[in-house]
Amino acid sequence: MKKKLIGVAFTLLAAVSLSACGKTKSTPTKDSQPSQTASVTSSESTSSSIAAKTEKKTDDTQRVGSAEYGYIDIPKNWIPFKDLNGGDDIQYTDGTGYNIVTLNALTKEKANIGEGEEWTAETIATRLYYSWDKNPNVDKIWGAKTTVSDHDTFQVNIIMKSGQYLISWVFKDEDKVHLIAFEGEKEVLADIVEDIEHTWSRTKN
Repeated sequence: MKKKLIGVAFTLLAAVSLSACGKTKSTPTKDSQPSQTASVTSSESTSSSIAAKTEKKTDDTQRVGSAEYGYIDIPKNWIPFKDLNGGDDIQYTDGTGYNIVTLNALTKEKANIGEGEEWTAETIATRLYYSWDKNPNVDKIWGAKTTVSDHDTFQVNIIMKSGQYLISWVFKDEDKVHLIAFEGEKEVLADIVEDIEHTWSRTKN
């Protein structure tokens, strides 16, 4: 069964503090995956290497997002999508309702930073990791480090038992922690990951 995943996860991030979970602040890994590799879409390969196999289709993209969340380029034929559990996310789909890109951003207040927590992208990425770590439907989960438009970025990589990919990029820009996520098929991820990592900015143009 194809399930929409990331909207619920982003909603939880604003409601649960890391200190309440009793977790450490280090970037987590699982299944002995390295924590400081390039963007990863499976335990054996990186999203950067997958992206290298595809040509960027600059003539076939549209710019989407908002002044609050930032903007990225995505394929021109993707359309707005709204997960009923997605809260205030901005989401687009390729029309399947299965391959979805999501944008959001958290202020310190919105993130509900607890006592002893640091207001960093690592804190939010760690929350996201642990929100999925014990999910019985997760096959593999690991952390990585990459960049999104020259921002140091924490990446949470998940492969569900169904084969669905869930890749999240978490980075801080000025006073906000930004979240970009892809969920869906590995092949579609290969077509879109380069735009996610290289076209984000606070401005539309």
